[in-house]
Amino acid sequence: MKLQPILNRNQMRAYDRLATELLKIPSIVLMENAGRGAAQNISELLPALQKETPQVAIICGMGNNGGDGFVVARHLAATTNAAITIFLTANVQDLKGDARINYEATHAAGLAIYAAVNPRDEYFLTTLAHVDIIVDALFGIGLSREIQDKEATIVTEMNNTKALRIALDIPSGLDADNGRVWGVAVRAHHTVTFAYAKPGLLTPEGRAYAGSLHVVPLGVADAKILQQVGLTACMLTDAEMATFFSPRDASTHKYKSGAVALFAGSVGKTGAAKLSAEAALRAGAGLATVCTWPDALPALATDVKEVMLAALDRNNLTQSARDALLKCRAIAVGPGFGIDADAAQILSLLLKEAKVPLVIDADAITLAAHNLSELRNCAAPKILTPHAGELARLLNTTAHEIESDRYAAVARATEIADAVVVLKGAHTLIAAPREITRVSLEANPALATAGSGDVLTGIIAACATQMPAFAAACVGVFVHAAAGRLWVNRHATNRGMLASDIATLVPEAMGKFL
Repeated sequence: MKLQPILNRNQMRAYDRLATELLKIPSIVLMENAGRGAAQNISELLPALQKETPQVAIICGMGNNGGDGFVVARHLAATTNAAITIFLTANVQDLKGDARINYEATHAAGLAIYAAVNPRDEYFLTTLAHVDIIVDALFGIGLSREIQDKEATIVTEMNNTKALRIALDIPSGLDADNGRVWGVAVRAHHTVTFAYAKPGLLTPEGRAYAGSLHVVPLGVADAKILQQVGLTACMLTDAEMATFFSPRDASTHKYKSGAVALFAGSVGKTGAAKLSAEAALRAGAGLATVCTWPDALPALATDVKEVMLAALDRNNLTQSARDALLKCRAIAVGPGFGIDADAAQILSLLLKEAKVPLVIDADAITLAAHNLSELRNCAAPKILTPHAGELARLLNTTAHEIESDRYAAVARATEIADAVVVLKGAHTLIAAPREITRVSLEANPALATAGSGDVLTGIIAACATQMPAFAAACVGVFVHAAAGRLWVNRHATNRGMLASDIATLVPEAMGKFL
């Protein structure tokens, strides 16, 4: 099975260099392959415009991203009916290397190129106001500074148009490694990235600027190159998910299917426990037992059927917790559980005595942040499922800092906790010691609904009864997202989905792998 790599800025630079040094592929060929592939992607968008002669403006900078833009211009002119206008932000004499070569080729092909463009020039503004498509070839993945002055104005004017905006490799102004915006960035409807996706494109903010992502191969047999440059992460794929599942045999019974103990729920928050337990059953657990506080039991007892209930005796917490763990093959703790002293005592006991995978979510993450040594020293496989705010508490920082570099934050968390960490959000990250971080391709706003995280906890816990912790986290994230996508496709909206809807669709989402 081939993974789908995600490479950061330095890895891509090394990739291009090694493609030339090891495989003897000239850099000009790599640029040609990139631009030709991008032009093909753009040409496939033209019919939807329903224009006999679509108007396309290509904004080129002085670097290699501008060179990619020149290649795109030549191929669009040669293969489509589009009318192409090219604006170069630099002086022609400032162009070097492959960018200069492709400028000359584009000029020789008879295409109009307006150099040293003034962003306040009436012709520039009029053109942007009337074109159907703008191609952003201003800055590539190498940008690591604030965009200012003339270039910032150009980006702003591009964003102010009604045209379809398509970025080459990455929207100009977006950091390739972490999705940070360098002052201002192009808000693209589509991004055509080269060779492999970049980490910054697969973050909540990155997705907001990148739009739909298209990956164009460079025509490189690159197995040896990837071994040398390494990977920042890999995408979650159907092919990888299929490797984690195995068929059930006819002799399966509920305990063999996997019993899950969920320490969840409290007065006013019993819904979290119910959602987690039902999601665990939908994901294949043979038995789900909610272990909760006596004063929360009545609300649960009137609302659950298949879910088992167990009371935690506040006068004898240790024994009642131990009793609840009998025969279970995975534990989940946290959804709606509370953060009082009794909840802290339960978590401490689980961290010390658990022998099966332990999924730690919500309130339990907040509690764990106060006792990192117990968390790290827990011998059982651990899966933490924080959102940015919860991870911030664990790392003693802010949610803003977490979101400013999600990849670095999740890597740090795995080291501190010695655990699998699922950083939730658009393009959820799944990281673990000695594993390549996985990235969900989903950025589905329908999943931003109360209880969605509780459902994910239940799915992961059920999976953890049957597969290693990292695989369970990956499958849980993938299936959770797939169930959300099924709902959106059927209802033609990303509004109004309930967390219980996600749980209901989990078996169908899993069905393709079974």
